[in-house]
Amino acid sequence: MALFGKKKAETPGLVGVDIGAGGIKAVELIPEKNRVRLATYGFSELKKYEDKAPTLLDSPKQAAEILTRILKEAGIKSRRANASLPSQSIFHAIITIPRPKSAKEDIRPAIEAQVKKLAPLPIEEMILDTTVIDKDLLPKLESSEKSEQEKESDSGKHIRVLVSGAPKDLVAKYVEIFKLAKLELISLETEAFALIRSLVGKDKARILIVDIGYRRTNITIVNNGIPFLHRSIQAGGENVTKMMAQQMGVSHSEAEQSKRDLSMAESDTVLPPVLKEAMMPIMHEVKYALELYAAQDFHDHSSVEKIIITGGSAQLPQIDTFLSETLNLNVYIGDPWARVATPAALRPVLDEIGSRFSVAIGLAMKDLEKK
Repeated sequence: MALFGKKKAETPGLVGVDIGAGGIKAVELIPEKNRVRLATYGFSELKKYEDKAPTLLDSPKQAAEILTRILKEAGIKSRRANASLPSQSIFHAIITIPRPKSAKEDIRPAIEAQVKKLAPLPIEEMILDTTVIDKDLLPKLESSEKSEQEKESDSGKHIRVLVSGAPKDLVAKYVEIFKLAKLELISLETEAFALIRSLVGKDKARILIVDIGYRRTNITIVNNGIPFLHRSIQAGGENVTKMMAQQMGVSHSEAEQSKRDLSMAESDTVLPPVLKEAMMPIMHEVKYALELYAAQDFHDHSSVEKIIITGGSAQLPQIDTFLSETLNLNVYIGDPWARVATPAALRPVLDEIGSRFSVAIGLAMKDLEKK
């Protein structure tokens, strides 16, 4: 297993596995001509709603049992899988380091020196993955020495590097889960990259992705396929359900069912005031993320062009209109199946569940799309 995907899959299909607070989702994709095809999918949602309930990652044996059941019931045949690391547990930063003087210079010491200043854990307890953003500024292998004038013009230049770091003990939990489920874990990556793959593709625009999960909402600003800003807050679909239960005077399960019924309502159904109020913490965080991005000094200060929303609560009626009016930006419901060949007869069902499978689909696309 290669963290963050240094190893490429060799089997015909891949399984994307998203282990979240609300359950497990798995998607099996197979390469077909110039795109990937959906083979099958499966999921299992947790029925417990306690605030302090342990996550599946805290119980690898239970997670493996659930995953094994999903694989069997969905008829998933591939035995190679990619998984996502929970955003709130990942160190994510863009740093700048001096431009290397030659193509042979090792830039790892400079990167690690910067990470040590920023990371929440000692670097010895983390696994790091780095991506150079300014690849065009890296020195090329040269057949002759540079002139003194060229060397002088290069001095003082810096390059930007995207750094992602995962705690080693977290990675160990994933390894155990997939070993118990008898799956070969090909790679682990952040949810942000999986979402970029399934929702953004080759779009080079400046896009803000809002992934409204069960207990958390992840906010990512992407430019040219690179996540320049990432934030994770403890507010999600569960908060919406709780507020509905309080306002309506019903049980949690009844409020959850009402929310699901709203998600399947006619497209012209207006978002109820209680849901607008429940969404405000997320709206405030999105506004804050936009302000942070505008103030960053490692890009050209261009503004975000559009917003893509996904996750279970993305199907609430008129939520895209509500966000668009609140934020004064174009807002779209993400379609993770857009780059996947799917049976026409299944499309209504896939459209209904798609927002909840965005991460799993992006994981299953990894490497297959290159083939």
